[in-house]
Amino acid sequence: MPMSNIQSDLVCTRDGYKTCDLYLAAFFSTAGCPIKTTSRDSRKVYFYFENTEIVEKLKTSYFLRQAKVDALSYADSIKGLKSLCASIISNEIKRG
Repeated sequence: MPMSNIQSDLVCTRDGYKTCDLYLAAFFSTAGCPIKTTSRDSRKVYFYFENTEIVEKLKTSYFLRQAKVDALSYADSIKGLKSLCASIISNEIKRG
């Protein structure tokens, strides 16, 4: 399947790759791609990753359902990112 046919919330920006897909971000993190930074708009939290070829390869394997990571590590990453999102939202509400 050509990459152009794979749709996702992963966008390549001048600062790197950006996604609001928590599960994709957790997969990247589990696969060894650290989160560079986060941001938030009125509805979503965005995760940023370095603009590297490995992120593009991981994206392809993820959406082709060929990706392999440790299940418990992936579950831990999901929990950690949910906690991070809650913290970001909570901090903005307190500042609000």
